[in-house]
Amino acid sequence: MVTMSSSTTLSNSRFIAPQATQANLPLLSAVLEGFVDGILVLTEDGTCIHSNQKGRALCRDLSGSDSSNFLPPSLKAMCVHLLESREFYPETLLVLTQEFTSCSGQQIRARIQWLELPATTSAYLLMSLENQTRAAHTSAMLEAVQYNLTPRERAVWVLRRANRTYDEIAQELYITVNTVKRHLKSIYAKRKEVTEAIAN
Repeated sequence: MVTMSSSTTLSNSRFIAPQATQANLPLLSAVLEGFVDGILVLTEDGTCIHSNQKGRALCRDLSGSDSSNFLPPSLKAMCVHLLESREFYPETLLVLTQEFTSCSGQQIRARIQWLELPATTSAYLLMSLENQTRAAHTSAMLEAVQYNLTPRERAVWVLRRANRTYDEIAQELYITVNTVKRHLKSIYAKRKEVTEAIAN
């Protein structure tokens, strides 16, 4: 087990206005804004030099405030750990991953890694923020179409894919647990049918 020291600090990790970057690189900015995930590009001192709209929204949700000026403490800690890992593993390009529950209850997966740009001598940190709750919902909706689920089965499936228990699904949809089980049995049968048809 490797223990990290706490000598590296990011005391005033601030977002700076990304407009200058966007004015100089409209194509890069458009690409970053088009990502489904939130993207943050940070300097080694924790200053955010670019963030897309989704990244700023997820940071607000993680910090629990309307202010988008500061990096949430949980993400700041990841930056510190990546900076400290450079001392222990200077030749290894690490990608740190951690999952958080935001203030609104969304499951967020954060990944941070080094971003070395060839035209600069500075190293940057690239952080991606994936809203896993939204991703699971989208996946469940696509599967509902693929499996030809009824509207009620679709509602049950979306909640089940969000890791809800039978009891939670029953309470949210105002049905009994046995009805949830019946719908899931039907869904699994339809899923098996589609999977077998694809395999043949």
